[in-house]
Amino acid sequence: MKEMFFYHRRDISLESMGTLSRSSTDRLHCVLWGIWVMGKWFVMASFVLAFGWGHAPTHGAEKGIQTAAQRRMSRLITGRSEPARLKTVAMLRIQPDLLHQNLDVVVDATRELLQQHGADEDEDNDRMFAADRVPVPESILQLLSMLGGSLSPDAHAVVIEAMGHSDDRISMIAMDVAGQCEINAAVEGLQDQIMRSEFEKQYAYRFALVRAMAQLHCPRSVELLHKLQKQLQGQLRHEIANRLEKVDLRDFGGDREAYANYCKEHPAESMIRPVSFVAEEVEPEVPGRLTLQDVASESTGGLKLSKSHYYGIDLNAGRMLFVIDRSGSMKNVARYETRLQSAKRELIRVIEGLSPDAEFSIMLFDTYVQTWKKDLLPATDDNKRQAIAFVERIALGDKTNTHGVLSDALGFHDQLEVVFVLTDGQPTFGKVMRPDAILQDIVGRNRMRHLKFHAIGVGVSPMTGEFLKTLAERTGGEFREVE
Repeated sequence: MKEMFFYHRRDISLESMGTLSRSSTDRLHCVLWGIWVMGKWFVMASFVLAFGWGHAPTHGAEKGIQTAAQRRMSRLITGRSEPARLKTVAMLRIQPDLLHQNLDVVVDATRELLQQHGADEDEDNDRMFAADRVPVPESILQLLSMLGGSLSPDAHAVVIEAMGHSDDRISMIAMDVAGQCEINAAVEGLQDQIMRSEFEKQYAYRFALVRAMAQLHCPRSVELLHKLQKQLQGQLRHEIANRLEKVDLRDFGGDREAYANYCKEHPAESMIRPVSFVAEEVEPEVPGRLTLQDVASESTGGLKLSKSHYYGIDLNAGRMLFVIDRSGSMKNVARYETRLQSAKRELIRVIEGLSPDAEFSIMLFDTYVQTWKKDLLPATDDNKRQAIAFVERIALGDKTNTHGVLSDALGFHDQLEVVFVLTDGQPTFGKVMRPDAILQDIVGRNRMRHLKFHAIGVGVSPMTGEFLKTLAERTGGEFREVE
C-alpha cells in the first residue's frame, strides 16, 4: 500500500510539473509574440518620426541643407531597391504634410532617378514594344503622378522636363500626368513633342499627346488642337473634333471677350467633322444578318447597319484590325446561317466599303492565332479583293484562345489605332483563361499602347458579355451584343 501510495503521489507531482512547464512555454510564446509586434510598430513609428518629426520643415528653405533623415529619403528614392522606393512613395502619399515638408528633396531625387533611367540604346528596342526592353519602374509613374498633383511650380517643372526624356515611355507617362493634373504650363512642352520621331512612328505617342492637350484648359492648347486636327487623320482627328465641340469659357480663363473672338473665328458649322473611312451608301438588310441587341452608336440614332458602321460601331479610325473568332461554337445557327457565316458576311460588307485612305488587316483565332497579313495594308481594290477571298476561306476551328489573340493584337503594329474583336464564347485555351486575369494583363499592357478595343459578343453568356463589355469600357471602346 505504501508503494502504491508513493507512486500515486509521484504521478501527481510529474503531472503538475508538466502542466507548469506547458504553462510557462505558452507564456514565453506570448511574450515573444508581443515583443515582435511591438518591434514592428516601433520600426514603422521610427520611419514616420525620422521623416516627419525628426527635422524642421524645409520646403522653401535654403536648398542644399539636408538632415540625416532627408538624406536617407533621397537614397531610398534614387537607390536600386524598387520595393523600398515604392514604400517611400506610399508613405509620402498618405501623409501630404510629410511630402510638403520634404518637397525639395523629392523633386531633386526624382530628377536624379529620371537621369539614371536612360533610354535603352539597343537597336532592337527601336520598336516601342520590344519584349526585351527594360521596363519603366512603377515608382517613376507614381512619383510623377504625385508631383503632378502638387500645387508647387517646382514639382510641375519635373513633370514638364520628363516629357522630353529620352525614353519615350517616360515621356508618355509625363504627358498623361500633365493632362490628368491639368498643368496648363505644360502646353509648350507638349508642343515640343510633335518634333520627336516617335510622334510619326507610334500611334500611342500621338494619342498620349492629343489626350493630354485635350485635357488642358487654356487658349494655347485649343489653338494647337486646331492645328493638329488639320495634320492628323482617323481616330485622333475624331477625338480632337469631339474636344473642340466642347470648347467653352473655361478654356479662356473666364475672358468673355477672348471667347467671343474665338467663336467668331471658329463657328460651329465650319468645324471639321469626324471623318469616316467608308462609303456612304446604305446596304439593304440581308436575311440571316446578326441582329443588334445593344443600343446603336451615338451617330446613327437607330439600329440599322450601314457601310459606315461595323455592328453599329462607327468606323472613325484610319488603321484598324478585325479579329474574328472561328472556334467550334461558331457553327451554331443564327437564323438562316451559322454564326461564322453571318460574321464573314458582315466583315466582307465592311471591307468592300473601305476607303483607299484606310489601312486594315484581319486576324483569326481558335486554338491558335492566324493573321491575314503581318502589316497594315491600304484598302486598295486589289488588297480588298485579296482580303475578301481570305475571309471567304475561313473555316471552323477548335477552342477559344482569347488571351492569345488579344496579346497578339497589342503588338501587331505601332500605327494601329483600333481593334474590333468578335467572339461567341468564353476563353477555353491559352496561357491565361480566367477572364479577370485576361483583363488585368491586357488592360495593364494597353496603358502604354492606347488601343481601343471594340468588342462584339455573338450569343454570349452574361459572364462573357460582362467580360467583353469591361474590356471595351476600360480601353475606350464600345461593346455590342448580337444574336
